[in-house]
Amino acid sequence: MKVQWLTIFLCLWVMSEHANAQNVRHKLLVSMHPLDPFIITEQGEVQSGFVVDIFEELQRINGRKHSVQISSFARGIKMLEKGSKVVRAQYRQTTVYHRAHLIVAQTPARFARFKWVGPFLFDGPVLYQRSKDTREFNSLEDVKQNEATCITQHRVRDTELYTQHQIPFHETQSQERAIQLLLQPKSRFDCTMLSVMNTREVLSAAGHPLSHLKAMNITLPAHGLYMAFSLDTPDHIIAQWQLALDQLNQTNKRLEIIQRYAPFYTQKLEEQLRESARAALQVVAENK
Repeated sequence: MKVQWLTIFLCLWVMSEHANAQNVRHKLLVSMHPLDPFIITEQGEVQSGFVVDIFEELQRINGRKHSVQISSFARGIKMLEKGSKVVRAQYRQTTVYHRAHLIVAQTPARFARFKWVGPFLFDGPVLYQRSKDTREFNSLEDVKQNEATCITQHRVRDTELYTQHQIPFHETQSQERAIQLLLQPKSRFDCTMLSVMNTREVLSAAGHPLSHLKAMNITLPAHGLYMAFSLDTPDHIIAQWQLALDQLNQTNKRLEIIQRYAPFYTQKLEEQLRESARAALQVVAENK
């Protein structure tokens, strides 16, 4: 008799769990930060950009449209770290809102904190000083020894390099503001890091020509740019997005989309940046 009741109980429990599973809906909240030409916005609305166009193609392949929010990069990362949002409504219906952010550089310090789909592309950082600054910097150690202080956007990849090499830095709300602070009269800052893919756009937004800066003679490792998801996002969602991106790569459409906005981003350049990023990650792995 006890065995019979135990069997009935287990059957009811399995049926209950199955019903609960059927009443859980999974949705995705996607955030983006304005960054011309990756993500171009007007009056707080997403308009275009090569990452936006790639994202739209991935949605088309997956046959779904997702909510998109414009936020700062720092807030986007903060919401990813916060994790998924669970909303329970009447009739035992539960909706789980998973979070993703476009675009995020995959770095050793971030790797285990999120789940990743990509790479969408590769980018390389360049360290700049004021064009009138007569000092010569040939390594990050030179920057440190000269007691230079860099200015950077809050929570971006640059801060990891500065911290690793013990270079003093100050954070501000955007790349444009970092440039403005570096180039203001009697600035207390000496350097800033800009990406190959959008140097001219950021300088233009900051109101300065490229001639106001000069690149230091320092080679820095490239990095892949990915769509980052909160760590508790189910693996089947990650796999679905990655499969869509793989399909886009098979037809070469991803690269074609990027080249509409950045014709200089060739297959050859991408391979060079990819190898630089791979070598940098290999060094980190060997040092662990």
